[in-house]
Amino acid sequence: MQVLWLLKRPTHGYELMKNLNTLKRTKITQGTLYPTLQRLEELKLIASKTSGRKRVYHLTDKGRITMRNNCEEFCRTFVGIFKDFVCGKCDSQ
Repeated sequence: MQVLWLLKRPTHGYELMKNLNTLKRTKITQGTLYPTLQRLEELKLIASKTSGRKRVYHLTDKGRITMRNNCEEFCRTFVGIFKDFVCGKCDSQ
C-alpha cells in the first residue's frame, strides 16, 4: 500500500527507495524494492517507462482504485485506534 501511495506521483526507483526509507524509518534495499515493483507491474497496478537512464513508475487506473480501496479499508480498521491515540493525547494535556 505504501508503494502504491507513493506512486501517486510518477517516480523512479531510487527516489521511491529514498521516500520509503524516510517513511518507514528503516532501510529498504534494491533487493526488496525491485521485485515488489516487478510484481506490482505483473498485477497491472503500476506501469513503467524508460526516461533517459531511469525507469519511471506510475499508478495505473487499476492501481489507483486498489490503493483507494486499501486506504479506505485501512482507515476503517484503525480509526478507533487513531482516535484513542490522538484524543488520549489531547485529554492528557
